[in-house]
Amino acid sequence: MTAPKQYPSDLPPIVLLGDPELAQISDPVPPEDIGTETFQSQLDVLRRSMEAIGANGIAAPQIGIGQRFFMMNAVHRDDPNPGPQEFFCFINPEIVEASNEMGWAWEGCLSVPGYRGWLRRPMVIAVRGFNERGEGIARELTGWTARAFQHEYDHLDGMIFPYRLADPHFMVSGKSFESRADWTEGWPAPNARAAKLGEIVPD
Repeated sequence: MTAPKQYPSDLPPIVLLGDPELAQISDPVPPEDIGTETFQSQLDVLRRSMEAIGANGIAAPQIGIGQRFFMMNAVHRDDPNPGPQEFFCFINPEIVEASNEMGWAWEGCLSVPGYRGWLRRPMVIAVRGFNERGEGIARELTGWTARAFQHEYDHLDGMIFPYRLADPHFMVSGKSFESRADWTEGWPAPNARAAKLGEIVPD
């Protein structure tokens, strides 16, 4: 996904794949800093960046902030029946537990514009951290919400979705992805051709 032409000039550019800054493990946010004007300003910039681009989520390292926080929507924006949307801000997040049940889905990333990847991740996770007010939160996340959390969480550890591909053939260009109806059955993996954006295919 690429930024729209009217992406505000006062927002930091998205850090792209290949930049060493994106491959670093981010530092925890001191809890006492969460309520400060400086940190709240960083949260505002991250949220404005996410909204301006129209992303499902964004992590602080993607705008050059090497700290452990991210924002995400609970429902994929391409879901044809999204229902009520819920917005999450996670600071110093942790994955406490992950299910053995796994699922496959197409993922994209602001830092890897123009490409999609077919990835396998746990379907259910238990997480904890702090919200934008510094309050402790603990949630059990399922389906796409769990996947979005894992995708953004990876950024905090210097991980980007291409690094998690089970096979290099599981990464395709956006142009190819839009023409997937023409793919050979089973390419690049079983169920990948028919899976829609935001849809998770269980093992």
